[in-house]
Amino acid sequence: MQTVEDHTAIQPAKTWQSVRDSKKAEQAARIPAEWKLQQSDYPPAGTVDVRPVASTCGILSERELKISGEAYDATSLAAAIAEGIYTAEEVAIAFCKRAAIGHQLCNNLTEIMFLDAIEDAKKLDTYFKETGKTVGPLHGLPMTFKECFHVKGYDACNGYISRTFDPSTKTTYSIELVKAAGAVIVAKTNVPQTMLVAEADNNVFGQTKNPVVHHLTCGGSSGGEGSNMAFRGSAIGIGTDVGGSIRVPCAANGVYGFKPTCGVLPFYGYAASGYTGVNTGVPATLGPMAQSARDLTLLTKVVRDAKPWLVDPAVVPGIWEQATVSRKPVVGVIHKSGLTSHPPIQRAVREAVAKLQAAGFEVKDFTPPDFGEIRNVTKQLFTLDALSYQKRELKKANEPVVKSVVDIGFWQLPPKTQEEAWEWNTKRLGICKQMLDAWQETKVDVVLCPTGPHTAVLPGEWSNDMYTVAWNAVDYPAVVIPFTKADPALDPKDANFVPMNELDVVNEAKYDPQLMAGAPAALQIVGPKWGDAQLLKDVELIDSVLNPKSDTDARLKTAQSKL
Repeated sequence: MQTVEDHTAIQPAKTWQSVRDSKKAEQAARIPAEWKLQQSDYPPAGTVDVRPVASTCGILSERELKISGEAYDATSLAAAIAEGIYTAEEVAIAFCKRAAIGHQLCNNLTEIMFLDAIEDAKKLDTYFKETGKTVGPLHGLPMTFKECFHVKGYDACNGYISRTFDPSTKTTYSIELVKAAGAVIVAKTNVPQTMLVAEADNNVFGQTKNPVVHHLTCGGSSGGEGSNMAFRGSAIGIGTDVGGSIRVPCAANGVYGFKPTCGVLPFYGYAASGYTGVNTGVPATLGPMAQSARDLTLLTKVVRDAKPWLVDPAVVPGIWEQATVSRKPVVGVIHKSGLTSHPPIQRAVREAVAKLQAAGFEVKDFTPPDFGEIRNVTKQLFTLDALSYQKRELKKANEPVVKSVVDIGFWQLPPKTQEEAWEWNTKRLGICKQMLDAWQETKVDVVLCPTGPHTAVLPGEWSNDMYTVAWNAVDYPAVVIPFTKADPALDPKDANFVPMNELDVVNEAKYDPQLMAGAPAALQIVGPKWGDAQLLKDVELIDSVLNPKSDTDARLKTAQSKL
């Protein structure tokens, strides 16, 4: 197991601000001058959706815009590269350019690796030219990883001033694995201070923006990844999730994401943001963030095909490899638990149910253990040590705690004794039993529910994770798919709102139909523990019904008609 690294404290002569400025200067130097936006390229103040700047700034050619644009998801782009339609080099350049533009607009990258990525792509082209073959199923696909992974020669500071300018001496196994399959790593992406916030803001890199609704949060903790994915700065991204950190930013930015059961994908050798030996009882995992449901399957299958259990002792063999069936899954629906969702989310769930029923799916209500109670347990388990590691790192550099870290409510919680930790974990295990019983009694295959009690809100205001952390607590796999957008005409404030509790009053007060107009309204689809492969198969079918695409979903529509 990776040992705790006692990072050297910043020298007293250096203020945390000067270290930050040096780090930002290093970032800027890694973007080629010809890829820098001119002042006239920036959109006017108040622009909601900044993604069109990729087309209007003139940095990308028409061919590069097509390569990195909506014409391709990762699956179809990999096929085009394998067919020789595009070289790995031109694909890498196209995505590096787009990532550079997105970063200048949204501040979503941390370690920029464009030059290395292009050199790696050239080597792939040489191999392809000499053999007529790809090196693997991800050949030439540009990928980004959340900051909390090691890449040799680059920092893994996780937003701590004290951990800057301390390059990694190794590369995390999961990155080595996808590179062996042909992926090209272009950058790492921003995270929140402490990694326990549904945001991406820290004193090293600053606040990340949402490219779809620029004034609203990008979510977190894989917020930089969600923002970059929405701007299409890579073909596939990798985030991590212990309370919703993949699913929240996917929902906020309108992209697809998968939190697997712990033990499906390898986490060995990551760059921890806390004590590496800690066992809270709520397992963390990594997972893909992408442009389509099938991309989630692509990445997971590639990793599992490499037999990662031979390297990472925490990976369970044989689970993903179980046989799946073609079916219309029985769908359980959670409309609300613990908090009342804002009108756009309520409408998304209603419309999804109607579409599924019209397509012949059996849909029934599902009542889980109370999400509010689950959240009360998990916040205690997340803070067994009162965040002593995080507070220690901030103290080393005399850097202040970021406001969003305080507002989520973990910072002030006291440490627990070992006996108290056992008590809280006993409560969590009781919740696991309750969830299993509810699943069996209702006889559902998957559960559809909100990803959060709202769409993206103002930065720092996504302060409750109960709709996502519930599934971490029981270790069930979950997928987020984009579905619709907030619309003031369709989603007025609820004049008859009756709060479930005091938190519900706070949550309802955040809703402003005009402020949230255009924000993605996503859905979460959950499967039983270890049912990851079947869940992704079911999600592809459900997604073809909820988000029909004439070409890419033809195969799934045919399959659906036969069920």
